[in-house]
Amino acid sequence: MFEECFQRRWYRTAACYILVIAKLEGPAVSQYCALRLLQATLDESLYELAGELVRFLLRSGRDFENANTDSEKLSPRFMGYLLFRSPYKRQSSDLKSNSMKELSPHINSVMNILESHASYLMSGKELSKLVAFVKGTQFDLVEYLQRERQGSARLENFASALELIGEKLQMDTLQSRLDAEFLLAHMCSVKFKEWIVVLATLLRRAEVLVDLFRHDLRLWKAYSITLQSHDVFSEYLDLLSALEEELSSVSDRTLQSNGPVS
Repeated sequence: MFEECFQRRWYRTAACYILVIAKLEGPAVSQYCALRLLQATLDESLYELAGELVRFLLRSGRDFENANTDSEKLSPRFMGYLLFRSPYKRQSSDLKSNSMKELSPHINSVMNILESHASYLMSGKELSKLVAFVKGTQFDLVEYLQRERQGSARLENFASALELIGEKLQMDTLQSRLDAEFLLAHMCSVKFKEWIVVLATLLRRAEVLVDLFRHDLRLWKAYSITLQSHDVFSEYLDLLSALEEELSSVSDRTLQSNGPVS
């Protein structure tokens, strides 16, 4: 029944059979089925269901590790899934953090699937889906961003990134603005400057930009030139004027606080 539901893409119904499979056929088979189902639900952006599967896999994986320490007892098919790699190739190296290297094969297989999906969404700038994915699966976005700063999370060009991400997020909707705020908070936590500039611009968060630019005037100059030299960014010229005024005010206050130069 599981296989029939899976083939018909009745993933919610298929998930109901996972516990039955665990009782009748054992944890190895149920883990294998759950891993297949997890990948399928991620491909369909069914992130709440994916989150339920992640919790099941992590819990049952730990139980299975305790019950079976001999990897030779696992079927070749299941061992293949433990070494699962998504067909999507991550742009960065496959170096893992120390915490991931220490994980059991069962848990590591889940993390491989989640990381591959995060890289797929990040590279395609599918940011609303990324937020839903993170919230649904409790994926550690901060750790991922720290590791992928020069990989799939890297922004090559500010102008093209601002235009593309603006189109993807559709900032005229409340949910998109909430998604952008969620991402901005995470980017600030890891001090991911390129992303902070793009998201704060889209959200018109002048206070965030001022705090960034007053410590990096070269970045401010490049930002100002970019917005003024592209017609597509004309909607941000009022923001640019407000930033220029605020930065000038900050500079004046700094000079006053330092006092006259003797």
